[in-house]
Amino acid sequence: MVLGKKAKELLSHIKPPGVQGKFLIGLAFILFLFCLFWSVIIFTQQKKRLQEEALNKAELVMAAVDANRAYVQKILRPRMYALLGQDSFVIEAMSTSYVTRVVMDNFKEDLPDISYRRVAINAKNPKFEADQREKEMIRYFNDHPQALSWQGIRTVAGEQYFMKFSPVRYDQSCLHCHGRPEDAPRSIVATYGGTRGFFMKTDRVSSVVSVAIPVGEGLRRIGKFAFSVFSTVFLSFFCMYALIAFFFNRLIIQNIRALLDIFRLNLTDQKGEQLFRQARSLDEIGELNATATLIARHLQENRLQLTDYAENLEGKVEERTRALQESQDQLRRQMQERNRELRTLNIIAELITQSVDLRAILPKVLRQTLEVIPARGAGIYLFHPDRQGLSLQCHDNAPELAASLSCDVISHRILTEVEGNASASSTICEAACGELNFFTSDSVGGKCLNIPLCCRKRILGIMTFTGYDVGEIDPRHRELLLSIGRQVGVTMESLQNMASLMQSKELLQSVFDAIADLVMLVSPDGFLRMVNKAFLARYGFSPDTVLNRHIEELARMQPVPFELFSHIFQIKLLEPVSDFSKLPNGQIFETHFYPALDDQGELKNVVCYAKDVTQQKQVEHRMQQAEKLVALGQLAAGVAHEINNPLGIILCYTDLLKEDFAGLPDKIEDLGVIEKHAKNCQRIVHDLLSFARNQQTTRAPGSLNAIIEQVISMVAGQLAKQGITVARKLDPDIPFLDMDGEKMKQVFMNLFINAAQAIGEKGEISIESNCLRTKGQVRIVVRDTGPGIAPEIQHKIFEPFFTTKGPRDGTGLGLSLSYGIVRDHGGEIYVRSKPGKGAAFIIILPLPGA
Repeated sequence: MVLGKKAKELLSHIKPPGVQGKFLIGLAFILFLFCLFWSVIIFTQQKKRLQEEALNKAELVMAAVDANRAYVQKILRPRMYALLGQDSFVIEAMSTSYVTRVVMDNFKEDLPDISYRRVAINAKNPKFEADQREKEMIRYFNDHPQALSWQGIRTVAGEQYFMKFSPVRYDQSCLHCHGRPEDAPRSIVATYGGTRGFFMKTDRVSSVVSVAIPVGEGLRRIGKFAFSVFSTVFLSFFCMYALIAFFFNRLIIQNIRALLDIFRLNLTDQKGEQLFRQARSLDEIGELNATATLIARHLQENRLQLTDYAENLEGKVEERTRALQESQDQLRRQMQERNRELRTLNIIAELITQSVDLRAILPKVLRQTLEVIPARGAGIYLFHPDRQGLSLQCHDNAPELAASLSCDVISHRILTEVEGNASASSTICEAACGELNFFTSDSVGGKCLNIPLCCRKRILGIMTFTGYDVGEIDPRHRELLLSIGRQVGVTMESLQNMASLMQSKELLQSVFDAIADLVMLVSPDGFLRMVNKAFLARYGFSPDTVLNRHIEELARMQPVPFELFSHIFQIKLLEPVSDFSKLPNGQIFETHFYPALDDQGELKNVVCYAKDVTQQKQVEHRMQQAEKLVALGQLAAGVAHEINNPLGIILCYTDLLKEDFAGLPDKIEDLGVIEKHAKNCQRIVHDLLSFARNQQTTRAPGSLNAIIEQVISMVAGQLAKQGITVARKLDPDIPFLDMDGEKMKQVFMNLFINAAQAIGEKGEISIESNCLRTKGQVRIVVRDTGPGIAPEIQHKIFEPFFTTKGPRDGTGLGLSLSYGIVRDHGGEIYVRSKPGKGAAFIIILPLPGA
């Protein structure tokens, strides 16, 4: 590999280790290998001993298990069959797997570290179904019928165990229970069913027995012991190593360096400095040898130069003056060429700011390059996406270039003077960045010089020159060509990265815009970086209006459901945060804030997501209200019936006492108080019964406007006494509705009474009805000019027994009763009110067939 100029300069400053360094490095390496060798030997021997101990334990357990299994198979089971018959099977005495498991469970009480398992594929009891590791062992024994066991160390749940596996082969007696289900004892089929544990074969292994002994702690102790041996021996050798290094330096190295210092002090001219710069690449012995040789040569050359100068002094002066003038002229030409080359590199670098289209920039790059490179023409090839070939992107005065090049084209690397005059062959696609990438390849018009276009050690393509004499390449031209290739590669990489960045941004924006809810991307300091179309459409913003603005500034322009961000901004958000936000217009949003962290866990952006859940919350509130009304209705019916009878008895005895105390005015007055409060309770009970019976309705087609007119005529007299006027605007196109007329009268009666009580003296009640056929609805609005309803209690007014009136003015059942009636008709009722501006109750009823 040919090193670049900078690499060679760097290596020239690195001095190789001296005699002492080489000696000490070799000695340290030998001592380290010696310590490591004996530590590995000790660890291997101790591990082998631990495995042998574990194997002896496992074989002892296996022998005990085999003995129990043989006893059951050959003695106990035949005897039980003889006593009980072939159709009987006592698992506790005749099942080898059951007996061995019970024996090993008892055995485990004394040796809890030893684990025993007997499992099978399609086991009768699913608890003993073979896991993946045990299935692999069953396949191993089937693939190796001659194998009687397998043992080794395996890691289970992070702990190392010595495990021994043995196959279980079924004999003919086992097939009585594990063969066909119809041949098995009925007790077996009744216990385990007729699908699992059958159709076993004597020539296949379907079950294994395993014994596991933990060896992890032992291995860790062995490792610690081996490490302690390594540390102790290494520390001893280190002390010996330090003593050897000390005496070697004092007795040998210092004497050699003293001798070299004598030479350096006596050779102070330029020639001597050059000699010692060359000698610094050697160690002390090599430097001493080279210095002595060069000093002798230096003395001989000086003697010859003195003789020549003495004979031709005037001619030498003229020759030196002429050489100096030529050197100045050459330096001036080189500076001009260098300035032109630098200008070309700067122009290529500036092309990236002129366009993002690579095809528009490449021809300009060719023209600029040909101004400084003595070639007839040039072209640029770029790799295919699969990097299986190159295609010609553009050319300048090079029509003979092929439209595409295969990776099989053979090219020849032009070596430097240090490498020799030979050339190394390879293919174009094997090119690498750096000086190794000067290639010549046979083209249609002759030989071409190919320069790699590199960026970050990756070739993006090649720049091919035609009519260029490869033999004219000197180090300066080589460096210029490589610089152009690197600059073009960086420009191409930058353009490709910009295109990828723009594509990624457009893709991210399309993802944002595809979300129907509100989405924003906010920086950690609160400035908007991206918003989706749903956000812009809802609030009528344009991207230029909101981007790069602070979210608090945006909130002052238009209420947005992200006021929680001001609190999140004060903390380091590391996990998603959710909240509900209610805007002044009554809209409710479910908001989520998702942090976007970088690889170091620092907050880079916050994704803010908001979903309008206003309708969802309204539906949930109505469902809760309906459930509450049903429950309270059932309770009210039971309580009313229990209280009504005692109240009747109290009123009856009150009448009797009045007759008895007819001559006692004080007593009659006290009885009047009792009668008054008892009747008040009776009225409350009557309202409770009315509320409970409201769950059933009798519907018939009727005119909604007629019902409203009837209610207005019923309350007109009382309203006139209070100075309250009624304004009505009823839609005559409302068709007959399927409804319970009496109950709808009750709804409007309650609304008129509540409005009159809220107004007090002098005001207006207006009622308006509209037929909304496009929505399949009828809308009725009852407004009053009262003081309005406070916002904090608006969600409570439809709850039973809630009232702002005194205890004698109402029970708080009117609106809840009206709410239940409207909901029973499939409609909705809600309130809109602001303090000091009255209240409006809106009723929505469905049209027939809607």
